[in-house]
Amino acid sequence: MCQMRVLGVVGSPRQNGNTEILVDEVLRGAKDAGATLEKIFLNDLDIKPCQSTCNEYCKARGNCKIADDMSTLYDKLYGSDAIVLGTPVYWWGPSAQMKAFIDRWYAFSHPAFIKRFEGKKLVLVAPFEESDISTADPLVGMIKKSAEYLKMDFLARLLVTAGEKGVVARNIKAIHEAYATGTLLNNPDIY
Repeated sequence: MCQMRVLGVVGSPRQNGNTEILVDEVLRGAKDAGATLEKIFLNDLDIKPCQSTCNEYCKARGNCKIADDMSTLYDKLYGSDAIVLGTPVYWWGPSAQMKAFIDRWYAFSHPAFIKRFEGKKLVLVAPFEESDISTADPLVGMIKKSAEYLKMDFLARLLVTAGEKGVVARNIKAIHEAYATGTLLNNPDIY
């Protein structure tokens, strides 16, 4: 079995919050299944929003000309076999940190680079305060469309009601589901 390279991306501004707890549990499952891991915390990075003033520099090169911390993440994204995106639901969408990160994926839209994402697995982890699961529908739709465009395998979405910081750690069902999702990332039978 080949060893999967899994990149965990925490898009919450809160360390040790519900988003990070769930992403860590997915990563723990992946590690126990034999994957190698890397985790990034977007709030610690300087990722500027797409400026769209570059005459599509990125589409010709596969990365953005803005000199910020995103430039170090392109190789991590290209080199991963699976990506775990964790974001709280803010106003029915991703956090600002996650949105800026995903907007900079525009660099992958040229055919020479989009092929590098084909078949990569994508997992979405999204805690939110509301009890109505449809709260996450716009976020899920955005991630699903992004995955389809890049020809990624949108493997799983873990949507969890969790208000107070850290409360999700007591949600045994959510923790178990996150871990189980991680174990699937190193399973060649789901390709």
